[in-house]
Amino acid sequence: MSDSKIPPNCYICEKKTDVDKLYYCICDIAVCNNCINSVKRNENTWICPKCSNENNSSKSMLFRTT
Repeated sequence: MSDSKIPPNCYICEKKTDVDKLYYCICDIAVCNNCINSVKRNENTWICPKCSNENNSSKSMLFRTT
């Protein structure tokens, strides 16, 4: 993340969240699992509130279940 906060704060609510509960975008922001529903397009994709990139919900998490 550009401001070196580890783990990063959620881009939407600005709360610190566990790293395994964050969704990441290539533009270097994170969205927490509480706020992700506000930017979801459907069950599988969400739209980044900063760059408007469409992201896959499961593939944009740092820790993914197999």
